[in-house]
Amino acid sequence: MIHFKLSQTINRPLDEVFAYWSDPDNVPAWQGGVVSYRRTSSGPLGIGTTYSITRKALGMRQETSGEYTAYEHNRRVCERIEAGPAKYTIQTEFTAQGTATRVDIETQIDLSGLLGRLGEKAASRPIRKQAEQDHAKIKAILEAR
Repeated sequence: MIHFKLSQTINRPLDEVFAYWSDPDNVPAWQGGVVSYRRTSSGPLGIGTTYSITRKALGMRQETSGEYTAYEHNRRVCERIEAGPAKYTIQTEFTAQGTATRVDIETQIDLSGLLGRLGEKAASRPIRKQAEQDHAKIKAILEAR
């Protein structure tokens, strides 16, 4: 199991950060390797919202599916993502800090069915590095507004 936490403060108001972060249409702009991200369920964003992500990595396209397992407006989004045998759980919490927003992300990834324990150890560093780059990018996008 790969497990890590990231935290950052974005110098934008909570409602703006949450709205941008949780909007599926914005994901390809800040998340590395994402070619498309589309909702596969109807209705407002919330618990049970489902989506499909197309990623490109190492010259190959990969389709993944995800679901919001928790959704509290301006507070928290939890997602469960399945990419073949890999299973991700991502919990993102948003907290107002004056005119800025603190974002805390906890990620758990089970690659054991795909790579085994040794493979998970090898994959941990590049996965975390990509997450750090993605979060730096979304911070830059939001703070440039």
